[in-house]
Amino acid sequence: MQKVFAGSRHSQELEFMYRVILEAGELLLAGRADGTEVSYKSDNSIVTQIDHQCAAYLDGEIGAHFPGDAILNEETWHLNPEAAPWHQAHRCWILDPLDSTSSYIRNGQHYGVILALAVDGLPVVGMTYKPELGEIYYASQGEGAFRAFVASESDLVEVLPVKVSGETRPNLITSHGRLSPGLHDLLRQLDNPPHHRMSGSLKINEVARGAYTAFVSPAQNPMCLWDLAAPQLILEEAGGRLTDLRGDRLDFRAPDPVLNRGIFASNGATHQALLEKLNGR
Repeated sequence: MQKVFAGSRHSQELEFMYRVILEAGELLLAGRADGTEVSYKSDNSIVTQIDHQCAAYLDGEIGAHFPGDAILNEETWHLNPEAAPWHQAHRCWILDPLDSTSSYIRNGQHYGVILALAVDGLPVVGMTYKPELGEIYYASQGEGAFRAFVASESDLVEVLPVKVSGETRPNLITSHGRLSPGLHDLLRQLDNPPHHRMSGSLKINEVARGAYTAFVSPAQNPMCLWDLAAPQLILEEAGGRLTDLRGDRLDFRAPDPVLNRGIFASNGATHQALLEKLNGR
């Protein structure tokens, strides 16, 4: 197992995460090679049989190794919302087995697996993986955030700490497939700063590593707890901030995992000033 995790007080969870997230990535790569059928969930978002296959695998592994923990998994929640009482749990695994299914079916690179453990409603360990790129981000509360790549024999290479930039001039990253009047309004309120578009929730990691100063998403483009638990921890351990557009921290015990108040993730240096612009202050 990866010695890089040995010094963490959450080494057991990190080692587990690393093993299962790589296996989930292999399932995604194999499913893509074989082709996949697309269907639609009740909220009109797309889903494939690979989403369900990865969801079942991850739920099974968590249940086998951490039997007392709750699970909030995007796909199993959609199938039976009442069966996931995450908001009452001391420990809860929050995960998206296939972030950015749209990128996945378009043969893009920016899809992946998101996995976090929350304790008393706060993410304490998180990991994300883009299997096409072999790119891993991970963080443990109070221990920093890191970026690495998966080499042969599943070893991690180039394990480096990530830090947000100290830049105060806005340089934003936004969602590729969720253009909306609400997003255009937010950009106009921010004086139309330079911005780049990317698929998936893992674009928040780009802010964590200092490539951009902020990510913004309007209320009209809902995001969910499983999109944000691991990316929030990684960003905050890298020195950044993530709130809704009112400036409030997210509640990972919220009874409804779908968030409709917008998301603002930043390097911290720009957070308050840009929030004031967005709120007309």
